[in-house]
Amino acid sequence: MSERVTRFWARLLVVIGLVIVIVGAGLAVVALIIETPWASVTGQVFLERVVVAVFLVLSGILAGAPFIVFGQLLLILLDQRRLLAAINRRLRRRAV
Repeated sequence: MSERVTRFWARLLVVIGLVIVIVGAGLAVVALIIETPWASVTGQVFLERVVVAVFLVLSGILAGAPFIVFGQLLLILLDQRRLLAAINRRLRRRAV
């Protein structure tokens, strides 16, 4: 696999992870805003909404974080490969 393709997929993984986290936060906002079918909002209903919103945010973070981390690790490995190739070229020039 070429470096450009790998770099593209690494960046795509980071974007996918960020989208998952944003969707989790968006769903949490929707869970807080959505109207209840009954007229009055009691303390228990509000607590349930808050618990659901927190759960949605945490699940978005937990689902998106591995994509972000793996994409960043791929980018780090690609940068290390490029730097090591440059070091190798310099050392070969000095040896000749």
